[in-house]
Amino acid sequence: MYARQCTYSDFLKSEEKIATNILASRLEMLESTGLISKSQHPDSKAKVLYRLTQKGIDLLPTLTEIYLWGDKYFALTNHHKAVVKDIKKDKEGFIRKVTDKLRKSMRLSG
Repeated sequence: MYARQCTYSDFLKSEEKIATNILASRLEMLESTGLISKSQHPDSKAKVLYRLTQKGIDLLPTLTEIYLWGDKYFALTNHHKAVVKDIKKDKEGFIRKVTDKLRKSMRLSG
């Protein structure tokens, strides 16, 4: 949930253990709806970088509420528990901080 760009292999290595065909389909859908964009990786012509667009960043308040809802009803990974802890400390501050990081990341890479 923090600002960064990811490659396809970064997503494959994540804790979610998503299947390659599902990942490809989801990335394509997110790009076609304008929530993410992809760009050439600066170090490898074979790799692509995915990042949130402004439209995707604007979902942060909604995603924050989903994190809180998930904490109530599901067992979360340690990473997600840490995010929830940050949110509960200062939700508005959390949203502002992450939004600022994401926007800064957009300016640096776009």
